[in-house]
Amino acid sequence: MHQPHGNGNDSSKEIHRLEEAVEAETKAIESNPSDAQAYFRRGVVYGQLVQPLLAIEDFTSVIQYEPDNAEAYYNRGMAHIHLQQLSLAIEDFTKTAEIEPTHIHAINNRAMAHYEAFQFELAIEDAEKTLSINPKLGSAYAVRAMSRARLGDDEAARDDTAKAVECGFDGRVLGALITQARMGRKDRKRPGEES
Repeated sequence: MHQPHGNGNDSSKEIHRLEEAVEAETKAIESNPSDAQAYFRRGVVYGQLVQPLLAIEDFTSVIQYEPDNAEAYYNRGMAHIHLQQLSLAIEDFTKTAEIEPTHIHAINNRAMAHYEAFQFELAIEDAEKTLSINPKLGSAYAVRAMSRARLGDDEAARDDTAKAVECGFDGRVLGALITQARMGRKDRKRPGEES
């Protein structure tokens, strides 16, 4: 009999596999508390288990042992994003890019974090850095389009939207995000910020 894909057992098997990986890496750390790679591997698994606080702890341990580990900063930044800790994520993505200047995902995610933090000019700057590395990355055009729409530059936002879609970004999703960005123009201040 043919089993359908994606049944509930598949996800519980995957969770069990990830929990076993945490146990194995924990044992490796217990036997060698300075094993930066064991912390890194466990941090990645915690990220997959959507346990960002534990992932942050492990990536911080990696950084203590390997202060030039760009991927540890990047992954810790992604965990901060999950927690909406935008300034901490931006710091980690910045450190990643200092260590590895062409780390496109760090720069692109920093652009999105700047956008979410209402720092639209910085988001555009990072989107442009991303596009200088890979001019076919649709998400960088999308961030720049949303930022430009938020700043009232509708013509440039339309051009970026077209480029994003051409590069594979979902046009309906981006259309909704652009509409949301335009609506946000009325209140360009952060919630709770005084006039």
